Amino acid sequence: MDMIKIIKNEIYKFFKNKKNIIIIILFFAYLLGINFYNLKEYKMYMNETKQSYHAKYLQAEGSWRSLSKMLVRTDLLSTEEIEEIEKKIVFYRAERGNLRFIEAKYVNNRPEYYRDILIYTNERYENMLKGLENGAVTEENINLSKENIQKGMYLNKYILDNDIEPIINPYTMTGANSLVMFLEGNNSIILIFFIVLLAVDIYLSEVEEGSYKLAYTQPFQRINIFWGKVITILIVSLSLIALGVILNFCILSIIYGVGNMNYPFISAESIKHISFSNVHGEYIILPLWKYVIMGFGLLIPILICTIALIISISIFTDSNRKTIGISIMLLVLAFIFHNFLTKKSIVNLIYPYSYLYARDAIELNTRSNYLFGILLNSLIGIGLFIMSYYKFVQKDFLGAKE
Repeated sequence: MDMIKIIKNEIYKFFKNKKNIIIIILFFAYLLGINFYNLKEYKMYMNETKQSYHAKYLQAEGSWRSLSKMLVRTDLLSTEEIEEIEKKIVFYRAERGNLRFIEAKYVNNRPEYYRDILIYTNERYENMLKGLENGAVTEENINLSKENIQKGMYLNKYILDNDIEPIINPYTMTGANSLVMFLEGNNSIILIFFIVLLAVDIYLSEVEEGSYKLAYTQPFQRINIFWGKVITILIVSLSLIALGVILNFCILSIIYGVGNMNYPFISAESIKHISFSNVHGEYIILPLWKYVIMGFGLLIPILICTIALIISISIFTDSNRKTIGISIMLLVLAFIFHNFLTKKSIVNLIYPYSYLYARDAIELNTRSNYLFGILLNSLIGIGLFIMSYYKFVQKDFLGAKE
């Protein structure tokens, strides 16, 4: 009964705080801003992709012509050099042809050509694999790893074989795709940042205002006060995320349509096990709805871990500035690690906030493991809750321990 009273009181104080209301408004404004940004990117994507393929075509054309000229004077070349040049000529001749066809389909930008894009892309992938196998090119030359080529081929083939309408533009404005975009790494980082701003006051507001002297003279046990605050911020955070996701999904579904909830995403068998290596096993297909459930299944432990971290830092430092500063630093590190470390870095496996990039964990694009990410964040969160609880109940608020 005391716990219910505490939670009701905490929720009342939370929504009475003007700063919290402003943060919630900013949160929904951010969601609205994402949609405007995605709409802008949607319109630009096809043209930019067309230009990108044109530039790749010109590069392949230039390499093919340059290599062909080298064969004019075969008397200056050894047999081995001639063989190497001929292998490269075969690769770049096929490469320029595939790129020309793909570019033409993007220029037309008609849905009936989207399947052709996948067909020619797979032909290009096959040529790349042959080039890698015979040494005509390296992964650095084509800026793609053998693993990513194989994954791309597998996914494209699945879409073609099952007569699924391809989604060529990742910024497609449908309700289903909005769920995917919600889980994109940078969006998740900003989402957690909003939670940091909301959670930081759950304990510190009373300390900084001095009202704790009144709050902790109430006939409530410290254990109830502590867990009442934790449950309150969890309820508020989860409710805010759920409301944001549902509203965004409904609005885009009404305007642009629901989309395909079974659209395929690729993963591998190793996602079903805790693994610390880069061995992925056979590829598997995840429908969009399952991908989204798994994404939020990874996001929620990170959210809980973040709240535990905020409360822990707050109780140990009694400083709003330090709590926000440390939290932002940890989030920024996730962005830095993702953008500047190699995909095979062990940091992707062991750094809790690296799992904010849910797609990398689910599609196994980096050295991360989905189940390990859930376990890691859950254990850290539990540890921080236990540590901060014992610090809280022993804290001398009123000049003497309770």
